[in-house]
Order: sequence, then C-alpha cells, then structure tokens
Amino acid sequence: MKNSPGFACSLLLAGLCLLPLSSDAGERKVAHPAAESGMTALRSEAIRNWKKGRVVDALRKLELMAEEQPYEAQHRLALGLCLRRQERYAEALESYQDAKDLGGPEGLISLLEAEIHAIGNERDQVFSSLRRAAQGGRNIIKDVQELPSLSPYGSDTGFVQLALQLETFELPRLGGRDPFSDPFPLASPQRPSEVEERSGKKIEEVAVTQAETVDQFRGLVARVHAALADGDEASAMTAWQQIEEFGVDEIAISLPRHRREYRDIRSRLAALGPRMNPIRLTHHYQEAVAGLARMQRSFDQGNYDTIEEFSRAVSADIGKLQALSSDYAPVAEELLERMRELVQRTRIRLEFESKRPTVKGVITGGGEGCAVIDGRSVKPGDSISGFLLLEIAGDRVKFAYKGEEIPVFLDGKRKKN
Repeated sequence: MKNSPGFACSLLLAGLCLLPLSSDAGERKVAHPAAESGMTALRSEAIRNWKKGRVVDALRKLELMAEEQPYEAQHRLALGLCLRRQERYAEALESYQDAKDLGGPEGLISLLEAEIHAIGNERDQVFSSLRRAAQGGRNIIKDVQELPSLSPYGSDTGFVQLALQLETFELPRLGGRDPFSDPFPLASPQRPSEVEERSGKKIEEVAVTQAETVDQFRGLVARVHAALADGDEASAMTAWQQIEEFGVDEIAISLPRHRREYRDIRSRLAALGPRMNPIRLTHHYQEAVAGLARMQRSFDQGNYDTIEEFSRAVSADIGKLQALSSDYAPVAEELLERMRELVQRTRIRLEFESKRPTVKGVITGGGEGCAVIDGRSVKPGDSISGFLLLEIAGDRVKFAYKGEEIPVFLDGKRKKN
C-alpha cells in the first residue's frame, strides 16, 4: 500500500514522541525510575528503528511497551500504524479496535479503519467508518483527498451525499494540532484533566470486570483438567457443561491483556477435546435416551404439556452428538425419529382433546355394547363428530383419530399408569 507523503512516518513518529512514561488511563501506579528509564529506551529505539526503515524491529519495541503498559491506548494505536506499514491489515484493525476500547481518538481510528476497508473494497464499511470519523471530529472531505486508498471515493456519489448530509449537522472539529501529526490526544495538554480522570476510572472498572471474567473461565477449565487427572469423568463433564453455559465470547473481552489470557485458556481447553469427546458422546447419548424415556412416560400418562419441553432438551443432546462425531449419525437419526414421532402423536392427542366428544355412559354385555356420545347412541364402528368409535369397555371407550387409538374414560379423566 502506498501512503500519502509523510503520512505514516509523521503519524507514527509524532505518536511515539508523545507516549507517556506511565499510563494515565489504565493501571494507576507510580512509575519507578528504573521503569521510566526502560520505557524511555524502548521508545527511543522504536523511533530510531522506524527512521531507519526497520519496521519489524520498531514493532518489537512497541509490543514490549504494550506489554508493560497494557491499558495505554497510544501503544495500541502505534502498533496498528506499524502493522499498517507492513500491510498486515487484519492485525492493524484489531490494534485500532484495542486503542478505541482504551479511549483512543475515535475520529482518527475510524478514518484508519475506513482506509483498510477501502483496500478490501468494502464500500459499505468505508462509508460507515467515514461517518464515525466525521462524528469524531475529522474533516473527511480533506482526509479522503489525502489518503490514496480513499481518494477514489472523493467522486463517489454515495460519499458526496454523505458529506452533504453531515454538513447539515453541528459536528465537532478537533482543535489544536491535526491528529495526522498528533494522533494521541490522550497525551495532549489541551485535554481537560477531569475528562482524563473519568476515562481512567471507566477503564479501571472495565479491567476489573474482565479480569474477574477471565479468572472465572480459568477456574472452570482448571476443574476439567483436575477431574480428568483424577479419572472423574462425571465431574469433568459437569465442569465442561458449566463452560458451555458460561456465555462469554472473546468479543466481550476488549482489553488486550485479558483477551490474550482468554485466548490462551481457550487454546488449552481445545487441547482437551480428544480426551473429552468420548465422555461427551457418552453423556449426550445417555441424556437423549433418558429424555426420550421421560417423553414416553408423560405421553402414556397423558401429561402432554411437558412433552414439548422434554423434546427441546432431547433435540439439544442429539445435536451435540451429531456435532461431535459423524459416526453417531445413524444413532442420532434414530433418536430424532423417535422424538419426532412422540411429538407428532402428542400434537394429535392435544388436537383430539380440544374436540373430544362427551361420553355420558355405556351399555355392555350381549355383544359389542353401545355408548351414549354427544347425545347419540353409538356402536363400535360408527363415526361421530369426526371420530371413529373402536371399542366399548366398562369404564371407557376408545376412538381412532389420525392414526391414534385414544381411550376416553367415563369420568372424563385419563387413568394414570
């Protein structure tokens, strides 16, 4: 990618020169003189390597700085700019997002994101990013003219309409130095101290919450490890299910340090897959079979309202069987067929219950007998109200309806098994 004259160099170097020696927005700790000296040396080496075109070496120094001060937005933005220079655009986007999450300049970061989307010919994302850039104080008409990757959009009808639309609003404009030469307003003396303090407190609160989340996740994975080491498959499965119910995805871990920790834990969990998969297969098969047995009992007892709920649990277990092993496909299909059959039969029974005829009494003996149903005398083989009467007994009659043989007891209540 070709950059505009001096853009990347001035952007990165100005940022590096302004990087603070201790974080104002993250972990608030007093910098030790030795630590200050080390950060100063890293910063100087990064700038020197950049000036000499050794972008890889500059990136290494920036990574060390980011490791030392993980909640510093400036480090993350400088990393993104360095990755941008190496045309590692996906990684650069991730660093830009880190910087934004840590309170970095949203207008500039959105502009840089628009540039990468333009390289990928992602038109809608370009316009979305440019809108955010304008809302963050950028003069996007000027910016599009200055960045080669965005310049083709200057004559785009959609961009012209966007620019005209934005001009009708009171959008903020950044004062002082242009962020192209000063891309780190967090370190700028013009920023009010109370805003900086408020931002710092917010980031600290997020850091604590995400640290607790990662610790909880780590504890669950440790329980799986320990249970497997003890040969306790039941406990291992219980801990694994708690992980599945944990409900936290990587996207929710925005702070870089905690995101890396989360990824490391997730990698260790994935490594347990070969040991856990046989345990999980056995568990979900047994759960599906037990669930079908519960469905059958409820059906036999006429407790139709619980069957749909049971079927959802059975379906979930069967789905996990299918996802874990294609070898279980025939078994899973058989279980599914039995579940669907019970659900369909239940729906027919419920439909029958909503239309069920009223049985007033029966006369047995001397042949097939007869029953008084909906005010009529009916014999087996007769149809009434859309139902076929199959059988008459002393305390019940039996109807046929859509393939189901359904008994109806004289007291109106189904006999429990």
